[in-house]
Amino acid sequence: MPPPIKQPEKLRIGFIHPDLGIGGAERLVVDAAVSLQNLGHEVVMFTSRHDPKRCFEETRDGTLKIHVLGSSIPRTFTKKIPLTIIFSILRSLLLSFLLIMSILWPEPSSFFNPISPLKSFDIFIIDQQSISIPFLRLLTGTRIIFYCHFPDKLLSGNWNLNQENIENKIQLDEKVSLLKKLYRFPIDKLEEFTTGQSDIVLSNSKFTSEIYSRVFPSLSKRPPRVVYPCIDINAYQSLKSGKKGKGKAKFDPEIELIQSDRPTLISFNRFESKKNAALALKSFAKLRDDALIPDDEFDNLRLVLGGGYDKDEIDNVQTLTNLQKLCGELHLRHHTISSSSSSEAPLENTQILFILNFSNNQKSHLLTSTSTRGLLYTPSNEHFGIVPLEAMSCGLPVVAVNSGGPTETIIDFDVSSHDGTGFLKSPNEEEWSQALLSLLKLNEHDRQQIATSARKRVEEKFSLETLGKELEEASRDALKMSDIHNDVGDTLIWFSAILMAVGALGLAVVIFILNE
Repeated sequence: MPPPIKQPEKLRIGFIHPDLGIGGAERLVVDAAVSLQNLGHEVVMFTSRHDPKRCFEETRDGTLKIHVLGSSIPRTFTKKIPLTIIFSILRSLLLSFLLIMSILWPEPSSFFNPISPLKSFDIFIIDQQSISIPFLRLLTGTRIIFYCHFPDKLLSGNWNLNQENIENKIQLDEKVSLLKKLYRFPIDKLEEFTTGQSDIVLSNSKFTSEIYSRVFPSLSKRPPRVVYPCIDINAYQSLKSGKKGKGKAKFDPEIELIQSDRPTLISFNRFESKKNAALALKSFAKLRDDALIPDDEFDNLRLVLGGGYDKDEIDNVQTLTNLQKLCGELHLRHHTISSSSSSEAPLENTQILFILNFSNNQKSHLLTSTSTRGLLYTPSNEHFGIVPLEAMSCGLPVVAVNSGGPTETIIDFDVSSHDGTGFLKSPNEEEWSQALLSLLKLNEHDRQQIATSARKRVEEKFSLETLGKELEEASRDALKMSDIHNDVGDTLIWFSAILMAVGALGLAVVIFILNE
């Protein structure tokens, strides 16, 4: 009788993410953690910020174990001189310092080892902020996987992606001042170096992987392995099958606040200028202005814009203000619902409904409501885009910009009608208004065909099970590598770690003196 097959050992995996709020990156990290936990691995999450009023349910209902470290350092310097990336680096360094000390320093716990005793980890999975990688990798002897959503160099450094000139796609904005260039140069180089210290780099799309290799030339010989973000398909299928249900959902006050039998278009994104929600508003208004549909039909339409909103983020506040102002200019009746329980219900004739920090119940209701006609996904050059997958899982057609990650998830119905899942259009109101018209005029056969194709595509390529298996494979590949302390280049890692520590300490001293 052959000996029993030895089952692979379960791993202890630590996730490190700067801010567990509400956004696509946060949705991915939460799903990744849950997918690995579902495979039997022990998962612990570490973050510098976790607001129970602005987070995903799994991070506050006990599904995932969360530790908040490094929150004592402010997120910005001043409103006029925010130095956001500097303070993000400092918070990340403090988080990693407290985490390392909690692993290495025995109990009792103290300021320096607040969660001691803490068992060591087999793998750390880090995303967004790479500064802590050399410290964690060397001082704890733990392999590191870095998940690249998109290089921060492009997100914060005023670099533009030129869609027309493919050979010279990445260009620095000509308006960037010399001071900003000098400020960003060491930060960008630090990002490139510390990212390169990880054992395995993953990215969320082929688009991001290509950009990564162009932005970080020293790392181009080791391009990221693509692991697509995924969603829990079963959760959305159960919602879809029970949407006509009665009972609790019907009397949920959060749902009653937003529900309507009027034909509805939805657009979900954080309230950030780069998400270009104005495109949805302008395209919506052109349905009326270009007489694409009768006036009475337009008056009965509704557009709901919902997503993460942080009153402490200047961009969030300014974006919402600009969108509300644009509604006035376009003569669209609008109403805003905040996360506050005191929000008033919108008037029956409200055309644009803004929902700030919508709940899971509100989001699920809008995705599965029979009155919802489709999702509008407005960002250009989006790194991946998890929201289109959520809509597709619910059988909703999606209109998205024809660049970035959505071109890898959405199949254009105009190009391939037998398996199309939505429409890919250039980011201008003319094309988008026609796409909105197509959404509204879809016959029942085409709508059902898109719904079937969309669900099938998500099930085959973007399921939570697929994400878990690919992350587990990457983790085991990292563990197969030679001992970290015998790796060539340890001297450089030590030297760079010391330089970064000295630089961070010096900056902290300067800030402390300025605040005195």
